[in-house]
Amino acid sequence: MFRPRFPALTTHLPPASPAPEGSTAAKALAAAGDVESARDVGALDDAAKQAAERLGRKKRSLVERLIYGPLPDTSELQSGAIGSARAGTRGQPVVDAALRSLAKGEAFTADRKLSKELRAAVTAEKAYGFTVPGQFGGLDGRYVELALVEEELAANGLGPLAVEISGELTIGAGSLLAYGTDAQKRTFLPLVVQGEMMAFGLTEVGIGVNAKKVRAYVEPDPELDNGPDRGKGGFRLFAMGDRNKLWITNATHGGLVAIVARIGQDGKQVGLFVLRLPEHDIPASAGLGHEFSCASSNTGAFTANHNSRLHFLNYPIAKDDQIQADGVEVLFYCLRMGRCMLAAMAAGYQRMFAADAAAYATSRDGVGGAVVKHELPRQHIGRMLGGALQSQALSHLSLQQDHDGVDLAGLRDLTKSAAATSALESQIAAERVIGGRAFDRSSRVHEARANMHVFGVVEGEDDLILMGMVKDVTDAFTSRYMASMLSVIQSINEGPDGKPLPPDQRILRLTPKTLFTAPGKLWLATRRLLGKGAFWKLKGWIVWNGLIELLRLPLLVVPTRWIPRYQLLPEGLRGYARFAEQRLRWLRWAYLGTNLFFQLELTRAQIPLQRLGKVIEQLVTMLALCHHSAQRDASQQNVAALQCEQIATRVRGTRLLTGLFQMDRLRRLVGRVGDDVEKRQSTLIAGVRPEAMAHPFEARERKKKG
Repeated sequence: MFRPRFPALTTHLPPASPAPEGSTAAKALAAAGDVESARDVGALDDAAKQAAERLGRKKRSLVERLIYGPLPDTSELQSGAIGSARAGTRGQPVVDAALRSLAKGEAFTADRKLSKELRAAVTAEKAYGFTVPGQFGGLDGRYVELALVEEELAANGLGPLAVEISGELTIGAGSLLAYGTDAQKRTFLPLVVQGEMMAFGLTEVGIGVNAKKVRAYVEPDPELDNGPDRGKGGFRLFAMGDRNKLWITNATHGGLVAIVARIGQDGKQVGLFVLRLPEHDIPASAGLGHEFSCASSNTGAFTANHNSRLHFLNYPIAKDDQIQADGVEVLFYCLRMGRCMLAAMAAGYQRMFAADAAAYATSRDGVGGAVVKHELPRQHIGRMLGGALQSQALSHLSLQQDHDGVDLAGLRDLTKSAAATSALESQIAAERVIGGRAFDRSSRVHEARANMHVFGVVEGEDDLILMGMVKDVTDAFTSRYMASMLSVIQSINEGPDGKPLPPDQRILRLTPKTLFTAPGKLWLATRRLLGKGAFWKLKGWIVWNGLIELLRLPLLVVPTRWIPRYQLLPEGLRGYARFAEQRLRWLRWAYLGTNLFFQLELTRAQIPLQRLGKVIEQLVTMLALCHHSAQRDASQQNVAALQCEQIATRVRGTRLLTGLFQMDRLRRLVGRVGDDVEKRQSTLIAGVRPEAMAHPFEARERKKKG
């Protein structure tokens, strides 16, 4: 479940000149002079694009349409709730088997690890093969059915089992189903169904951010003898020291793992290899010509699961074990389901918090009666229930969108971020209600604490994927209308020889101040900008959309209950849905204003992009809550209304266009503090000796080269 966190600079300015090829974000970074980041981001975006093409998604993402139009039908917004209601009970035997094991007291070992008895019980119900096709022995279940299983397991104190099954199916078996050969599927998928662990080995000691920079590598070995059944030829895997695979969930001795490794130590291609790990460590003293070790990552989260650091030296891999696909592309392909399952688990965890907090509050006497009679505990319980419902709503909507062939760009990311954020807030809310008992070592609220913190990191770090989400949902607008500004600024940052100017001579923003600091460049840029067709296209977009907004103004006084679009919603939720849709449509102007203000510097401006992404997340969450709860009972509609009210309060307090100067000032202040820390000039920590990293990521090889 530990997955890579992608670069912060997947940002969102217009494309540079037509050459070189690459994504809009990559071209913007190149135009700003950050060639290395441009190369990395371009490679990641290419992998994501290839994964999307493999999925065959043709319909524009829901989030993009909510901002730029046309507005999705109400039926589409409610499709997740309807689809999950029709999902049936295919997963119920898995949940029942797990709960029976829990009731017997055999679900966990004495040291709180998942037990073999629990695994055997759910394996008998094909839990580990839930979404594997029947031809390989699986249950042939749908992902929405798996989400319901994941939620129920987490809600009943079996979150670690949900984590294990999710990793097994979304990115383990999922990579084989999407990219494996028929022979690989026939070999490995039946083993997964039988309950064998399968991990995805991507992150490393030295590389945990940029998936395209993995340093583990393979070298071809045509003389490798793989035995009579597998023939000769293959690869030797090298993942030593800071190249070790780290935080690999489900990786264990004798288990299966898909390893992402570079083809050749200095090769550009990243490959994917499926292999069975040895039953025990292989030291150099064994005399086999290769080494292997599997040790605990020593992480404080997912402690009930296998989570390992893997070491390989000259390790043999048969050529038939290579999956013929880019390893990072496979990752992007599988992440969409991983993020949906994380939201389902977050819904379950929050239901568990709410149940325990409610039980405490109703049975515990406080001042003047039971704790539950007081307003603040009620608000905390409402927050837990609201977080559970919003996580469920987003998970189900995303899964239905994927099933219907809609591009999940934006929605998959904000689903994960919203679920992870609310899960941590619910953890804190539970602690406020239960008090010190929430920290009892035997309390399941206590046991969940580290997992709730790490939910914001696994499957992509929340702030970073929110910036990636903004890029995804605005990319079409940016490419079509903002290209002129970028290409013009790029052109004035080049010398007479066509090469980029030194960093201290580049201009990233054209402002009134430029008239005095670089008047020649300003007039040159203005002249070139006016000669660009895309510039006038942008002007046309502004005029056209401005006129539409003017025509919409009279509609603001029309009561919400008169508008057919909102009549299908419960009366108490109609206003929230209207508020969310109006604000989402307004964000097109917020994004345009952010671009015009920061211009090429937006490639470095993470704060405004994260803030914009958070508002998108909150508004889409409100809308999903309204339409999801419309298909539920009155108690859930009450929860949805409370959660929407709290989200709306946050949205109103987040300034975007009116806060641009404040954000710019904030960025300068952040920069000053960051510079002090980077230069080791921060006196508050000057006398504090840092603890050595548990897994040192400074490569010995780099030290030698240095």
